[in-house]
Amino acid sequence: MSRPWRWVVVVGATGVGFLIAFGFGQWDPFGWFPEKDSDRVSAAGAFGGAMAAVIALAVGWWAGGGGGDGGSSLTQRARSSGTSQITQDGGGAAGTGRVSQQARADDDSRIRQSRGGGETEEQSP
Repeated sequence: MSRPWRWVVVVGATGVGFLIAFGFGQWDPFGWFPEKDSDRVSAAGAFGGAMAAVIALAVGWWAGGGGGDGGSSLTQRARSSGTSQITQDGGGAAGTGRVSQQARADDDSRIRQSRGGGETEEQSP
């Protein structure tokens, strides 16, 4: 599933979760919320908001790359010549996701791509 659609799922799940928790708070089968209607609506809204925050956190972690396809990808297209050096460092942000590199190095040049965490791909002539 593409990343934009994952965030659509986050928004939808958060909204549905809020509505279910708010409705449950209004129904109040255990008698935990206040008897006065205005206070009950406030308490049910707070309960729904808290549940929506928990849902958004969990599903947002998945949508942000914490689950599913294994994380973000790191891509580099580079060409160097002469004595130039091109370096790209993912800083660990790419996690275990896909790493790809299309590079061409001429003369004494170097192209380096690092996923972070010590994994490096280098190309030199």
